[in-house]
Amino acid sequence: MDHKPDGVSVAIAFAHVSIHTRAKGHSAIAASAYRSGSTLYDARTGITHDYSNRHDVAFSTVLLPPDAISEFTNREFLWNKVEQAENRRDAQLCKDVVLALPKELNLPLQIELTKQFAQTYFVDNGLPADIAIHDHGDGNPHAHILISTRRLEKDRFSKYKARDLNPAFAKRFIVEKDYWGELWREYQNNFFREHGLELSVDLNHVISERHTGRISHHHDNYLHEENRLINDVRADIVLNPETFIQRIAETHSVFSRRDIERLVFKTFQKTHHSTNYLQVVAQILEHQEVIKLGGNDQGIESYTTRKQYIEEGKLLEHVERLSVRKNHVLQQNLAKVIKQYQLNEEQAQAMQFIIQGKDISVLIGRPGVGKSYLLKPLKELYEEQGHMVLGASLSGKVAKMLQSETGIQASTIASLTYRLKTGKMSLTKWHVLVIDEAGMVDFNNLSFLLKAVDEAGAKIVLVGDPDQLKPIHKGEIFRGIAARTGYIELGNIRRQRDEGDRMASLALARGEIKEAINHYAQREAIHFFDGKNETTDALVDMWQKNLTAESIKQHVMLAFSCSAVDELNIKGRLAAIKNGLVNQDGFDYFSQNGASSLSLAKGERILFRQNNKPLGVHNGDLATITDINANTLTAILDSGEQVIIPQNYKWIDYGYALTVHKSQGMTVEQASVLIDNTYWDKHLAFVAMTRHKEKLQIYANTQIHSDLDALVHTLSRSTTKDNVIDWPLDFALRAGFDSDSLVGKAINYIARTATTIKDKWSYIVNYEAYLYAQGVKKQLQEQQIARSVARSVANLMDESQDLKQQFKLLEKEAKQKNISPYHLPEFGKLYTRSLERDKQASALVSTQLESIEKMALPSTFIEKIKSYADRYNRYQMIEAIAKSSSSEDYELLLNSNRLKIDLSKDYPHIVNIASQYHIPVDLLREKIQTFQQQYRKQAWNNLCKEYPVLAEYEKITEQSSKMHGFCKEQYQKVIQNLVVRITNDASLLTKLNHDHPKIANKLLVQAQSHSAHEQSH
Repeated sequence: MDHKPDGVSVAIAFAHVSIHTRAKGHSAIAASAYRSGSTLYDARTGITHDYSNRHDVAFSTVLLPPDAISEFTNREFLWNKVEQAENRRDAQLCKDVVLALPKELNLPLQIELTKQFAQTYFVDNGLPADIAIHDHGDGNPHAHILISTRRLEKDRFSKYKARDLNPAFAKRFIVEKDYWGELWREYQNNFFREHGLELSVDLNHVISERHTGRISHHHDNYLHEENRLINDVRADIVLNPETFIQRIAETHSVFSRRDIERLVFKTFQKTHHSTNYLQVVAQILEHQEVIKLGGNDQGIESYTTRKQYIEEGKLLEHVERLSVRKNHVLQQNLAKVIKQYQLNEEQAQAMQFIIQGKDISVLIGRPGVGKSYLLKPLKELYEEQGHMVLGASLSGKVAKMLQSETGIQASTIASLTYRLKTGKMSLTKWHVLVIDEAGMVDFNNLSFLLKAVDEAGAKIVLVGDPDQLKPIHKGEIFRGIAARTGYIELGNIRRQRDEGDRMASLALARGEIKEAINHYAQREAIHFFDGKNETTDALVDMWQKNLTAESIKQHVMLAFSCSAVDELNIKGRLAAIKNGLVNQDGFDYFSQNGASSLSLAKGERILFRQNNKPLGVHNGDLATITDINANTLTAILDSGEQVIIPQNYKWIDYGYALTVHKSQGMTVEQASVLIDNTYWDKHLAFVAMTRHKEKLQIYANTQIHSDLDALVHTLSRSTTKDNVIDWPLDFALRAGFDSDSLVGKAINYIARTATTIKDKWSYIVNYEAYLYAQGVKKQLQEQQIARSVARSVANLMDESQDLKQQFKLLEKEAKQKNISPYHLPEFGKLYTRSLERDKQASALVSTQLESIEKMALPSTFIEKIKSYADRYNRYQMIEAIAKSSSSEDYELLLNSNRLKIDLSKDYPHIVNIASQYHIPVDLLREKIQTFQQQYRKQAWNNLCKEYPVLAEYEKITEQSSKMHGFCKEQYQKVIQNLVVRITNDASLLTKLNHDHPKIANKLLVQAQSHSAHEQSH
């Protein structure tokens, strides 16, 4: 059941967590010394722990939260402070997170992956992380991340344990290692995609085994003993469906049968219960805690848990309460502010919608419509009436831009939720909370903030675009909230100066990628080149034209993967040096937290990758170096501030090119976009192609995208993450709900409110009007058809996968018995099933091919469906030949499908049909060959009539075969001229290739030989 794409290596998602406690004699200082291979003194015990003789520590470092003082980078200082913060004799001192690293990565990439993971899940949440990478040379590289149990707050540890960062525990078995294993799996997969690596990590087992590492050859070591215990636990719980439901719910709001099968299969591999595999899958899907949602956009049956539905139902309750509450309505000074800021009609309507609206307001603004300009007077109005306006965004860079452009005091989502959870701040009824780029915020964070706002009696304003980049974690809740509360949309794009570009941006916003691509193709702004290097060279060559110190800040290069961005940065920097914008002599500074170094010089464009409040920089800030020496650099941020950065700040990259994710929220004069792989989708395209004001250029490699159609196909992909509360609306055409169930009641509630309400501000309060706003009302019926087709495709591919496995088993059995698979009794049943599959594929291709191609399926799926359809067409042709008389039907003779019949590959068809019509197999084969020969002859004669040059070629060739000497040479010259005429006729050559490929190939070889001979003379 579990498989991976051909050519993709599979890494593992192993993660293990252990807690070090004084009750077990542990020491935080000893743990750090051992893992880092260093010598550290324990002030509490007076013991010096010396592990400096270790030779397997490939890398080590300490990462600190941005507010922490630099002294904590010293391990001895850090872990002695940890010990001092704990008074109890049984205190939990620290946690050791062990991560198996992909051996396919080199050390710098392993370092980058580990540090980014530690930064995201620990450091950004206030915990220092002591990292050590061990490689014993046995093919098992792994990382240790030693973290404290308390947050580090500037110069001391918090008096509270960071319990809010602990995962939930299952009722019967602690699953923290599985929690981190799943996060590690997801993080690795994202990392591989960003770096363009052909690697993937599959779902791990329900209970992970310990990573045995260097001592795996010792049979009786403690890790093997623990793995035996784990397998015993597996055997005890493997038949309990609740275990699997708990596990799948940790990572999926909505899941499919295939997700469950993968998880169960991997766990059953480690037990003696493997015969009950399908039984347990069925028990899980029929469990009272699992709710069937119906088919998704790919026709795959989807499910959720009752717990997840209730959690999202609670979120919906908060949204509904905020939707009916209007405690922040302002009337005074609105007209004055509108006039003062010269807001256009659309912006004035949006202002009125928010100021005089409910306690939850959703503002959808496409890139470049002036959302930030609207928020500044909004803040002014609220603060005049005694309210406090706060802002938050997922990234520090966007939060900083929000604050600088609007004056709204802003922070990151992580910082805000941390302060609210720890009681360091609280919301009141006087607060107005503005969430920028809300479309990128995941379910858990947005759910927490909505609950906090609702309970405090505050107001929340969600600003974003559901069609831009999506949350990294599960769920896209912003889209679902907008569909329920109503929203106002700023659609008048102001960023692009050209009217055509503005219309293209609107097309991108609607998901009409082809329309936008056609616009830029007509502008000759899309460029194809052969090969990766040729494409990047062409992009950089155009980028550097007329380059100045000012224009370099207003012309950004964009790509999806980090590897492509690195290449563009290196080539861009060389071009900047060549143009005299950057000094040749540089100084070495650190990148990727010390994992690598890069040379920096005066004039350099740089990108800061980590927040540091004391230094005044945020993750994502761009700057230009104005002065530099070996110890510090001075730079001017693009926002205008001057910063002085010490050499020990280790998060600097070149800033000539950026990933698309880093560019969200950016506005520049020109953007040059490299479509570097097939991982792009319509959301990435939307962001990348709307950053510019003046000019956009797109570059593609023909080895990846052969033409515009291939480019459109990639850029039209959609990777929507499902929420349960999306299902009744965005997937309203599905079936399978019990009207008395919890989900059924939700649908009935929505149905009662399903009336169109739309006023002059064009804001939406239900699904019907929401569809109008997106311009897809007319597509409702098409969606219903598409969903039905998708279900058929999904069933077809599932059947194909199962048949593939069954035929493999059959071939294996036949090989063991030394007989043909055709002679086994099971072959007939499998053949009948495969024929029915091919028949269904033929029906789909003949009636619904356009719908299938719009489904954004992998191209291999579509090709497989077409191949199954071709197989059935050949079956029909063989059957028609079997039924025909000796004086064959002339129309049948003209059908070229008979040429596709392969006497070897289609042998099962021939045997089956011969049996049906009581014809000897050899006789049917002869009839097929006769028909093929007759068709070729007839097709040749027809071509000769249509193209006289072909008849002349045939005649001269026949005459030439009878000639000798000088006369034959003269005939050969005539033949060569005829060959050139034939091969230069594209229409004729196409028809020859179709019906007479051998002749076509012979003619092409003759033409090439003649051309080579002419050139040599």
